[in-house]
Amino acid sequence: MKMKFSGGWTLDDMNDHISIADNTELAESNKRPFIGVTATAASKTLTLGLEDGDMVIVVNEGAANAVTLKNVSGDSGTSLAAGDVALVIASTTANASVIDVIFDADAT
Repeated sequence: MKMKFSGGWTLDDMNDHISIADNTELAESNKRPFIGVTATAASKTLTLGLEDGDMVIVVNEGAANAVTLKNVSGDSGTSLAAGDVALVIASTTANASVIDVIFDADAT
């Protein structure tokens, strides 16, 4: 996720919103610092595929379905419930990424 900008950043440059119906690997064009995801079916996995040290904030924008977040396919994954927000610090080594749920919608 190498970002190179000239002339300043806009919010559109820094975020993306995706909808997944199957297990999905994030496309290069969707790798932004802020990612909103909605799963239209239950038990789906979003594999981020970020480089070592990349950081993103992921929010599950869906109303019902949790999403399992992974950085690489070998990761165990972290469940992100509807309405929750996670901070991800990526590693290309399996199970070495930090995926920390920083806002739990059910705890409010």
